[in-house]
Amino acid sequence: MRYWQIDFARGIAVILMLVFHFFFDASYFEKIQLDGIFWFIFPRIIGGMFIFISGFTMAKTLKGFNPKRFLKFSAIALAITFVTFIFVPEEYVVFGIIHFFALASVIAVPFSRKPNLCLPIGVLIIIAGFYIQQFRFPFYHLLWLGIIPTNFRTLDYYPLLPWFGFMLIGIYFGKKVKLNASDYRGGIVSLLGRNSLKIYLLQHPIIILILQIWYGDIISRVLQL
Repeated sequence: MRYWQIDFARGIAVILMLVFHFFFDASYFEKIQLDGIFWFIFPRIIGGMFIFISGFTMAKTLKGFNPKRFLKFSAIALAITFVTFIFVPEEYVVFGIIHFFALASVIAVPFSRKPNLCLPIGVLIIIAGFYIQQFRFPFYHLLWLGIIPTNFRTLDYYPLLPWFGFMLIGIYFGKKVKLNASDYRGGIVSLLGRNSLKIYLLQHPIIILILQIWYGDIISRVLQL
């Protein structure tokens, strides 16, 4: 069962994601500069929206562990790691948002059966996560948890601490807020929301093509990476 309200909310997040990544890619190829706290906070708000909406959706639809969902996200995550390692080895993605969704889709299952615990535990995880990210550690094996290694650089990083807290809060509100399945609404925004994963995977090649048309030298710079 689909809820147009969820698709619409996810569609808003998709639009914001496309806006950010257009500017991010232009900045990556040194066509513009992204300075200031806004460009640090903005992508994290977008990621938090996707994660909260995912938790909200799980509360409405999850009946147990979904191996198909886990395998799909795991395969995509491995592909992202491989491709970024080839093209940007100094900042390749070790545990990005797709890696997060693969692991969180397993861990969230028992929490979805205890929604009243999700809010306080989620808040604690967020607080603990943002606190611990102030520090750096001389090892890598807990990077997925949120223990950031010294001199760690990556294009995308969404560890369990603090981001799993946003998923738990989404589960809590997904259990508490009543939605009625109704006729299709939301227009193109909901359409974007229903195809968010496809758009996530296709966005960068399309953005690079647009930048190539505008600047003329982007593809040649990609080939030099």
